[in-house]
Amino acid sequence: MAEIRIGEAAGAGLSLIARRPFSVLIWGVLASAYFTIILVLFGGGLIASIVSMTRNRAAEPNPAQIIGLVGGMIGAILWLVIGLTIIGAMIQGAVLRSELEPDRRAFASLRFGGQELWLIAVNFVLGAVLAVAQIAMSIPVTIVTIGLGTGGGMVDVRAVGQVIILAVTLWLWTRLCMGPVMSFRERQFRLFESWTLTKGHAGRIFLVMLLVWLMLLAVGVLFWIVGAASIGVTIFANVDLQNPQALPTIPPAAWIGKLAPLVAVFSVLLVLVVGVNNALVWGAVARMYRQLHPDADVATTFS
Repeated sequence: MAEIRIGEAAGAGLSLIARRPFSVLIWGVLASAYFTIILVLFGGGLIASIVSMTRNRAAEPNPAQIIGLVGGMIGAILWLVIGLTIIGAMIQGAVLRSELEPDRRAFASLRFGGQELWLIAVNFVLGAVLAVAQIAMSIPVTIVTIGLGTGGGMVDVRAVGQVIILAVTLWLWTRLCMGPVMSFRERQFRLFESWTLTKGHAGRIFLVMLLVWLMLLAVGVLFWIVGAASIGVTIFANVDLQNPQALPTIPPAAWIGKLAPLVAVFSVLLVLVVGVNNALVWGAVARMYRQLHPDADVATTFS
């Protein structure tokens, strides 16, 4: 019977990073570059609107400014969601391709075709399934909490309920996590077929992803340490940013100039985090899929 080897699966992402560091860097650059483009296109206008409204806060709000600010924010969010959904599928596909189709190394294994479209579809449904399950579980918890009223009992029930919701969500994810890999591999919607494949393996899948989560935690801590230090240096180097009363008087163009180094630092951090996190998570899931399919030929799938 096929079995998941915990250490090998958890380290698959690290192995991928060691084998193909340039590809991992390109994956992060792709996401960071798109985010930076959206920031450049919309950031200046949003900053100008916010500064203008702050300067005139004593006067009646200008409907045109409010509409422009809200419209700009909605536009930026919409473009971010659409673009990052596509780019996320491309990066996820590149990680899976690196593990399942290692001969397809060109362009950092990045593609956008049928396999990536299946990933978008299956990820959307997976997210919807988990969200519906969480909502369904939260309803009885909310009813019981309201019935108990205020007090320590209510807090205890809510805390226990949240733990149960988290545990069930994680369990559902472990049972369905092979869906994206199977859909990518077979070029068909294969989310619920993951339930059969992972039967009897949920515990080992959880342990693998726990180890991966600890690695992600280390990456996240490093990200926030460097990010916080960069923010501190930016504020220390700009006297205007240290005076809250002076902030509304700073022209939008000056804002961009003052924050440009900080944006550059976070762009570099985003490159590293996106590439490394995707390699760690989906490298591990793809390796577990291979372990559960020991007879699969990982080098002969072509589109």
